[in-house]
Amino acid sequence: MRKILVLTMSQQQSNYEVSRLEVEAGKKGVEINRALYKDLEFKLENGLTGAYVKGEKIEEENYGAVWFRVAGTKTGKYIEARNLLIRILRNKNIFVTNGQSYLDWSRMGKISQYGVFAENEIPVVPTRIFYTKEQILNSMMMREAELGWPVITKFERGYQGKSVKKFKSEEEVREWLKDKDEKWLGTYLWQRYLPSRWDLRVIVLGGKVVGAMKRSALGSEFRSNFSLGGKVEKWDLSEDDARLAEKVARVCKLDYCGVDIMKDSVEKNAKSYILEVNRQCQFKGFEESTGINVAGLVVDILKEKL
Repeated sequence: MRKILVLTMSQQQSNYEVSRLEVEAGKKGVEINRALYKDLEFKLENGLTGAYVKGEKIEEENYGAVWFRVAGTKTGKYIEARNLLIRILRNKNIFVTNGQSYLDWSRMGKISQYGVFAENEIPVVPTRIFYTKEQILNSMMMREAELGWPVITKFERGYQGKSVKKFKSEEEVREWLKDKDEKWLGTYLWQRYLPSRWDLRVIVLGGKVVGAMKRSALGSEFRSNFSLGGKVEKWDLSEDDARLAEKVARVCKLDYCGVDIMKDSVEKNAKSYILEVNRQCQFKGFEESTGINVAGLVVDILKEKL
């Protein structure tokens, strides 16, 4: 049987997820080759292309599927490596998870996502994007009518909620802007604050919802991320939210993803907004809270391609 290639930036990155894939693959008699992006080599010559990992050429005779973890670096070199590998392998009988999505959107930050969502009538939290301090400060006169207070800002490539900030007044925004280099302002989203203090992480695999977990903020923390200490628990997803999550995966051309949904109030039937889609979502908290064997389901999908 052909192997599955799993690529990460380091042995520590996504260690839980990759280790779980290895365990579940072993149960099903499937071999996983765990490698680093830096283990890749490419040969581009006179119309001939070749991709190698740890010196072994990646061919359809020995590999049947590829699974990527996060490839982002300051230089972007591993994103280029990932996309080059996809281009080489798409002409072979090797399944590349999320391959078309990576080629269409090399860096699918939140701004790109919101453009795609809006174009496809997928509901998003009211959002503004500014490129100068003057634009932000001028908008304060309209803030109460448009977004209200508090207001949220987040870095478009932030992850695990670490870049999300909440401002309660114009004075707090002005103070934050003092030390900001204006060249970075166009990489932030300004959004209406939703007071529900919880959101949903929905995993979609092969176009279908696997399950959902609720993430709730605790204490004075307004962010609900599991990595920031948020409480997680299994959630019975409504049919409408399931269809919405599946639409996000379909529009973004994703075989595997985590879709984050937030409500505009604490009521269960409140309006749903898509916060973002994560193309390499982790699933430790998801497996622990829902009891769903995500790793096993992923291996099942990939095994079908071998």
